[in-house]
Amino acid sequence: MDLDDCLRKGLIKKTRVDLELIQSLVEMAQIKEDAVNNAEINQINISAYVSLAYDALREALEAFCVKSGYKVLSHVCIGELLKKLVDNLYFEEFDRVRWIRNSINYYGQKVDFDQGTELIKKIFAIKKEILARLQSG
Repeated sequence: MDLDDCLRKGLIKKTRVDLELIQSLVEMAQIKEDAVNNAEINQINISAYVSLAYDALREALEAFCVKSGYKVLSHVCIGELLKKLVDNLYFEEFDRVRWIRNSINYYGQKVDFDQGTELIKKIFAIKKEILARLQSG
């Protein structure tokens, strides 16, 4: 699905900039990141924490979209919109993380510990960059 499909299907909608919603999304993203960073992560629970880390990223991305005047109803469409809005977004990394998260949440697949810890680092690096752009723009 590309950006035009997302717009045509109503998965991306124009919205007003809602500063309270943006702040709430940023706060929830940070709470989830803190939960991951303070957890005792091991081989058994790593997949759950990858998924939680992704949720933190998604909320930061949603905040960025709202600040840009868009409400996005699909994870795929968040990526498509951000390709347009953000120069040098690591779209391939985001899309890879999205696929892995979906595999965990919808298909019961697990990630191994080393892969999971690397994914969490990448997720939080992307989140940090998005939040920096959110605050500067």
